[in-house]
Amino acid sequence: MKRSSQTEKKVFSSANGFEKRPAAKKNCADYGFCAAQIFIALTTAVSLLFGKKLGWNLRENMLICIMTSVLLFSPWLAEHVLRVSFPPILKLLFMLLIMGGPIFGKIYKFYYIIPFWDKSLHVSSGFLFAVIGAVLPDVLDSGNKSHSHALKLVSALSFTLAIAAVWEFYEYAMDTFFGMDMQQDTIVSGINSYLLGSEKGVAGSISDIQSVIVNGEELSINGYLDIGLIDTMQDMLVCTLGGICYCVCFILCEHGVKLLGKFNSLLPYRSSAMPCFDRSGICSDETGRTDEESKTSAA
Repeated sequence: MKRSSQTEKKVFSSANGFEKRPAAKKNCADYGFCAAQIFIALTTAVSLLFGKKLGWNLRENMLICIMTSVLLFSPWLAEHVLRVSFPPILKLLFMLLIMGGPIFGKIYKFYYIIPFWDKSLHVSSGFLFAVIGAVLPDVLDSGNKSHSHALKLVSALSFTLAIAAVWEFYEYAMDTFFGMDMQQDTIVSGINSYLLGSEKGVAGSISDIQSVIVNGEELSINGYLDIGLIDTMQDMLVCTLGGICYCVCFILCEHGVKLLGKFNSLLPYRSSAMPCFDRSGICSDETGRTDEESKTSAA
């Protein structure tokens, strides 16, 4: 008789008392979570010991580290709320996204050192949240096992847009109430405004702006300062682009494009305790079997 190499642990069952079950194996998400928490702890230590020499804002960095440490639990919280299981690679990608913004972007200045770091995070978030949005019809209407692909794609894109809007609300609140600059400014050379018009309803314009004077002091920016509107709209657009990329991958995968064979490894699935549905709307477990197949094999 072949002996399983997987370790076992005793689990209490209300029906059978204590019984032996295979212990859960560690995966890349577990190791990634531990590594992220250790990195946050090291960042906290560096802030405390060398923050002043590095010119870091100690209070702000402490808040960022605490917030990020808590947010790293969100993939597991989402599993509990949605009653689905996220593949380890999906959890890992979400944790990289969480670390990429506040820790690497803000504390380690990646936002200012690496071009398009902010936009790449928004594209990634659009794709990952579309993955979650695609399963919402099955989660919210679990009695219906035949949701169309079109409905799931609409749900995916809508959820991405909703998350993008909520994030911009958050950035606006931080800028308004805490004096931050999360909605980053853009230097423009021309503006159009009804406030500059010669009469009501007529937009006035100023082009080829070379200098701006505020309170008698000239700003050395060689243009006019847009206070966050362009950055906000660009963030929402690239986030939507990420959601559209997911939809395209979804459609291509459904048509059997072999290059996207790994795409399925990102999709949430049902574990024995968490019901979910696969892309076709058929309830399936982590082995890929449908309910009908599971019942047949059990019989």
